[in-house]
Amino acid sequence: MNEKEFEELVKRAQKGDAHAFGAAYGVFAADAYRFALFYMKNTHDAEDAVQDACLKAWRRLPSLKKTESFRSWFFKILSNICKSSLSALKPVAALDEIPETASADGSTELKTEMAELILRLPSEDRRIVLLSAVAGFTSREIAEMLGSNANTVRSRLSRTLRSLRKELSTEVINNETT
Repeated sequence: MNEKEFEELVKRAQKGDAHAFGAAYGVFAADAYRFALFYMKNTHDAEDAVQDACLKAWRRLPSLKKTESFRSWFFKILSNICKSSLSALKPVAALDEIPETASADGSTELKTEMAELILRLPSEDRRIVLLSAVAGFTSREIAEMLGSNANTVRSRLSRTLRSLRKELSTEVINNETT
């Protein structure tokens, strides 16, 4: 689906077409679920967060000013729901529930180690990494969602990814020596 078709779906959805909303959301639904799953750490909370985000987005859709911003607008809603829900929940690590498609690497062991490292990140760093790596947003788009500066997002992302690389290589080395 090209951008023009996508924007047309969003315009129809803004006029109350639920099928158009579903089709527009469907374009990035898998990314939204993966984002929520990494953020919330278990399938039930992730599903609840995505459902809440869909409902909130549907209700607020008429107020969306730029149809081309629908995806980032939705992820901002989802990110805020995850953040507020997580603060009300006790942290529960359910690494076995993270889908294998969450990592581009072919190694299941490496995916699990990477998932463990991501889940250990502070909330804001995890949020930035997931919005970038899982949802594919640019630092400028992430900055807009978080009400931050793009340079700050880039430096936090760079620092966090550097730290993840270092920890991952240390864990790989430790696993090879044991």
